[in-house]
Amino acid sequence: MRRRSLLILGAVALLLVSGCTPTPDPKPTVSVDPSPSATPTPTPDPIVAPTPAFDVTCDDVTAEMSALVGPPAGAVEEHLSLVSMPNWYPGPALYAFQRAGGIACSTGDDSRSWEVTIVPGAQTVITGAESRGGWWGEEARCEDNGMCVLQVVDGDVLVSGLVFDPELAADDAGRIDEGLRRIAAAAVATSKQVELAPSDIVGVECARYLTAVELGEDLGTEVVLRDSFGGWGIPSEVYQVVNGSRICHYASNGNEYESQGFLTITTLPGGAWAFERIEDGTAVEIEGADAALRGVDEFDRPLIDLRLGTDWIRLTTYQGSGISDLTPIAEQVVQNFTVGRPAPQ
Repeated sequence: MRRRSLLILGAVALLLVSGCTPTPDPKPTVSVDPSPSATPTPTPDPIVAPTPAFDVTCDDVTAEMSALVGPPAGAVEEHLSLVSMPNWYPGPALYAFQRAGGIACSTGDDSRSWEVTIVPGAQTVITGAESRGGWWGEEARCEDNGMCVLQVVDGDVLVSGLVFDPELAADDAGRIDEGLRRIAAAAVATSKQVELAPSDIVGVECARYLTAVELGEDLGTEVVLRDSFGGWGIPSEVYQVVNGSRICHYASNGNEYESQGFLTITTLPGGAWAFERIEDGTAVEIEGADAALRGVDEFDRPLIDLRLGTDWIRLTTYQGSGISDLTPIAEQVVQNFTVGRPAPQ
């Protein structure tokens, strides 16, 4: 299956204000401890998936979609669709909607598939996406080839649907729209406040992980870092603006779609829960990382996944990049982010 490439980017800012209060002068005391006591080892917080901002689940979505377009063509996955996905989706981006308090449900293959996403904070998401050319209003349309695109807004909930089935025609759009509106209404009826999990990588600039100069020195060639791209949509708005995730693409100089790609870094703040769901990776030791896995993605590109605390960072390389082993680069990224760069000699 040939997938089309698409790279897009946005940015967010994070402001943290802290204060302190004076402490009283300590008074000397004397105490005798007859036997030393061991300091208890702190228990790390359990790694759990984010809580959605409503009670609608992928089971509910599957039941509605089955009534609309028939039984799913395969298992229903709780992430964005792998069918005809852009090349920045594999890895962290697949779980962007969960990070934002929403859900993503998908199933199928090239012959028949559907994807439904639900995200809270619809007005904020829409306003941001519209300002970046990624929102054209509510819609419900089915093309002659069986591709249906739907956008439904109910209160502060946005439901997006993408359905492909050769049996569908233009007059099917209305009833699918009605089904997604039932899903939206259920989400609105069960809405609740949720908080985004804390993260150290929200809005972090790409150069904090790795500069173009550093990678160029490793490869012995000129490298250009691209962190902004053409094109936009609701997934981009959620991934890059709501979540504060990044797409850092290191490539040769030239057209962004024709230049030689060397490395891409994608992230999921608070994404340790999704990292733990990776099934095909092989454990690898990366100094400074809490865990690391080596593998290949759905495009057969070599990668290393890193868990740093509660966060998930993925490094992906390309055929012809000259990178035979991502391990040294992964260690450099971890070093740069967690410790900092060595002082100039």
